[in-house]
Amino acid sequence: MPNIEYELNARIHAIIINPYLTWDDFCINCDLIKKYKIKNISTSLNYLDYLKNCLSNYSANITALISYPLADLPVSFVEELVLFAKDKGANGIEYIPNFINLYKGNLETFAAEIERVNLSGLPVTVVINKSKLQEEVFYNAIEISLELGIKNFQFGDGFGPPISLNEVAEILKITGFQNHIKVVGGIKKLTQVIDLFDNGISCVGTSN
Repeated sequence: MPNIEYELNARIHAIIINPYLTWDDFCINCDLIKKYKIKNISTSLNYLDYLKNCLSNYSANITALISYPLADLPVSFVEELVLFAKDKGANGIEYIPNFINLYKGNLETFAAEIERVNLSGLPVTVVINKSKLQEEVFYNAIEISLELGIKNFQFGDGFGPPISLNEVAEILKITGFQNHIKVVGGIKKLTQVIDLFDNGISCVGTSN
C-alpha cells in the first residue's frame, strides 16, 4: 500500500504568510513541516530569517512571495526585494505581475517586468488569479510568460473561489503538461488535493 503521507510531502506546499501569527503558532507550523517532511514552503520576505532559524538544519525549498497579493510595487523596488530574498536564502520567487499593463495594451511593458524579475537567476513562479482577470488578459499573461521561458505558474492567490477541475483542464491546455503548475486557494481537504493531482496539477499550496 502506498504511503500517501510521504508521497505527497513534495507536492503539498506549506504557505506561511499570515502577518498575525503568534510566535507560538509560527513555531507550530515549523514543527508540522518537519513532522510531515514537507519539502516546499512559500513565505513572506519578513519570515525568511525566522524560517531559516526555526527549521534549523531541516532541508526545504523556500520561495519568497513578492508583490503579493496586490501587485502594488514598482518594478524598481521589486528588483531590490528579489535581491533581498536571494541574500536571505530564498530558493525561488513567487511573483504577481502588474496586470493593468495588459489591460492598457502594454504587452511589452508587462513582459519587461517579468524579465527583470527573472534576472535574479532564481526560479520564478508567476502568480495568476483567473477569477479576477478578463479572459483575454488571462491568456495574454500566460502566453507572454511562456514566451519568456517561465516554467512555473501558480493559479489562485487565496482570494476568490477555489479553482474548478474544468478550469484546470483549460489551464493545462494552454500551459502544457511539461510546465510546473501549482494551485492555491480554498484547499482544505485531502480529497481536493488528490482530485487536482489526478487532473494533472503538479502541486498545491495551502496554509491548512
